Amino acid sequence: MAITFKGLGNEGRLGNQMFQYAFVRGVADNRGFEWFVPGPDADRLDNYGLFDCFELANCDREKNIGEYFIANRVEYRDMHFNEQIFNECSDDSDFSGNFQTERYFEKITASIREDFTFKESYLTPCQDYIDSLGGRDGCIFLHVRRGSPNLTGRRGEKWSYQMVQEYHPLCKEEYYLEALKEFPEDKNIIVVSDTIDWCKDQSWLQGDRFQFSDSSYEEFGDGASVPYIDLCLMSLCGGAIIANSSLSWWGAWLQNNAGKVVVPDPWFGPAYEHYNMKDMIPQRWIKLHNDPTPVTPQ
Repeated sequence: MAITFKGLGNEGRLGNQMFQYAFVRGVADNRGFEWFVPGPDADRLDNYGLFDCFELANCDREKNIGEYFIANRVEYRDMHFNEQIFNECSDDSDFSGNFQTERYFEKITASIREDFTFKESYLTPCQDYIDSLGGRDGCIFLHVRRGSPNLTGRRGEKWSYQMVQEYHPLCKEEYYLEALKEFPEDKNIIVVSDTIDWCKDQSWLQGDRFQFSDSSYEEFGDGASVPYIDLCLMSLCGGAIIANSSLSWWGAWLQNNAGKVVVPDPWFGPAYEHYNMKDMIPQRWIKLHNDPTPVTPQ
């Protein structure tokens, strides 16, 4: 038997998928179990992208890919580290839930970083771009997550973050301006966003040091931006101002402690205030207040 996360690709987009994959690998390593995940051709609702974006060097295509039936479904919907699951789960478990903390895979971080090495077609041009701006030491990223309020997902839902601010508040200008004070003024700021045209129009994002990634113009069939280049650019920087986004969480984590990481607090809005967030944000990262008050969608 083995453990799996059969819902990979149906329980969130790329950042969530990365947490779920890393969780399965971390638990399997801790418990000494075999593991498997859905393969690259799995039909999923949330733009399943792990195999498109990453090398996944430690995912054996013969042993670790499959969608076999496992009757013991284990759901966990809070955000903090579940020690019982980590240390006591059985080897016939199909997991579902959040599992968004590095504590599940901190013993195998080198292996996870190896898995999340970007495909050469993304890595080489992104590295060339970062090098043109002075390399890792010359760049940080700033992530703005908003989404278009006019788009509808494959389930018929309005998934844009502008439409669900009671769950996922938008990061405000004031948060970003305070965060910028944590970094030297001579750093290049690479702005990545699912609404990059909106960013280009903001007065507080003007000046020669702000560079805008246009990769978000590439979209999936449901209108969501293809995030692979943006995530790769984030990972190659030497510091981060992240949004309350699993994607930019990973962009910062993949930098491997190359610089300061600034995080909005609170992470969630009042509809998710019941979540225990003590383990999601690494203690080494800097929390700055972000006003969770909803704003009018644009």
